[in-house]
Amino acid sequence: MILCIQMSLAVLCCILWLASPALLRSEFKLAYVTERNVYMCTCAQDPGFCEKMNSSECSSCRDLSSAQQSSVQKKHLTVWYTSPLNAALLLNNSEIRHLSLVQCKPADDQPVPFEYFTVRRLETLTVTYPIWKPGLSFEVTIGKDRDAAYQEEARIAVIHTSVLTGKTELKSYTVQTKVDRSGMMSFPDVFMSRTALSEMSRIFVTFLY
Repeated sequence: MILCIQMSLAVLCCILWLASPALLRSEFKLAYVTERNVYMCTCAQDPGFCEKMNSSECSSCRDLSSAQQSSVQKKHLTVWYTSPLNAALLLNNSEIRHLSLVQCKPADDQPVPFEYFTVRRLETLTVTYPIWKPGLSFEVTIGKDRDAAYQEEARIAVIHTSVLTGKTELKSYTVQTKVDRSGMMSFPDVFMSRTALSEMSRIFVTFLY
């Protein structure tokens, strides 16, 4: 009887040991944005830079191309894109804590018809151009120049669309400004919904260009 119990415990420990990597592994959130389609996928692991997605790695993909797009809300999100315009449209007014942008082909000469897009509560931004600028990567900690605390909910990143089309240098600066009751700031072209600000009247604004 004791031998059976010991064997059962040994088998149970072995199963838990084998299963623990899967239990500890976090899901990888990936958006794939082209000129015609926008896919939002959940993958078991990072598929790599601009590689063909393996169905066993990314078992859950939704095509958002024809759907009414709402604001994206993710803690971590990687965006592979071949269309800077559609990537900017997907990300504008989103809420993402850690964002990684990966350009999967050189940008064409078609200009993006607006200068910036905004991401709320952004903490880190990583930008990579693996196809046409291999080895060039930028990583920015948002608000580091002003010691803005990560738990500070009232923050917004204003990202110039040139970041999506290719940069040889990425710069940023952060200011703290007031927001009026309508959601307007000291910058007339930047608006933020009051619902995202809770009851706070001040906000950190980081410009990336």
